[in-house]
Amino acid sequence: MTRFGIAGGGLMGHGIAVALAQAGHRVTVYDADPATLASLDERIVRALERCGMPPGDVGMMTARITAAKTLADLVLRVDVVIEAVPERLDVKHEVLAALEAKIPAVMPVWSNTSVLSLTEVAKGMRYPQRLVGVHWWNPPYVIPLVEVAPGAETDHRFVQEACDMLDGMGKTTVRLHRDVPGFIGNRLQFALVREALHLLGQGVCDPGTIDTVMRASLGLRWSAVGPMENADFIGLDLTKDILDSLAPHLSVAVTFPALDKTLDAGHRGRASGGGLLAWPDGRGEEVAERLDSGIRRNLVEP
Repeated sequence: MTRFGIAGGGLMGHGIAVALAQAGHRVTVYDADPATLASLDERIVRALERCGMPPGDVGMMTARITAAKTLADLVLRVDVVIEAVPERLDVKHEVLAALEAKIPAVMPVWSNTSVLSLTEVAKGMRYPQRLVGVHWWNPPYVIPLVEVAPGAETDHRFVQEACDMLDGMGKTTVRLHRDVPGFIGNRLQFALVREALHLLGQGVCDPGTIDTVMRASLGLRWSAVGPMENADFIGLDLTKDILDSLAPHLSVAVTFPALDKTLDAGHRGRASGGGLLAWPDGRGEEVAERLDSGIRRNLVEP
């Protein structure tokens, strides 16, 4: 059993806590927002229920996760610290500095950043060699993939140790050769999002149509065969011909008018009741349940 401390109890922090508890580890979670910390138990129970855990086992699992009232309490008896705070460099620098003032120099620190350069995240750390990028996918207690990456100053001993721990939990662990913003998965994901927004901006279709196309075609294919294998499968000559034809028409945008227009109107998505799509009461929970059950179904079906 490894004892983990998680700084940040929001969407990813509580999900990582559940994943670690499922693997038999003890977890302590701290969040600077009292409301987030107060709702921790409720959100953990809801996650376990969505996983299909029998009611009799939920209590045993939640007993492995405790809330810390202060950052000092978080690091009292832990072996690894995980940073899961918002994706802002100033926030991460502040939290990492506070953590380093309270933990031994040899304690591993994992950052769950999925967007920022780990080298930039490590700037200002007294011991940047111990920071490892360990990116879990949401929901972490369902999706098996974890991306592990070094920063420019990371000691690869800490990277190997993280990979060994995650492999021991039964996770599908991939190790990047070097630091890159967005790791692998988010670079692929948001290249797709950019093209989807481009299609909206060009008036090609509505948002629901894009989701239908993804769920009824590419989503089914990519769960079985990845883009590199598919390129080989259909032939690299055909792949090149398609790219030569399509590439000039694909988006290379760095600004997103369709998204900006929606945000300027006060529509932020699920949290505001509307975004690119309508979000009436109950839809958020329905989507969360559909997401969890759909992923689990793909994991058990060949």
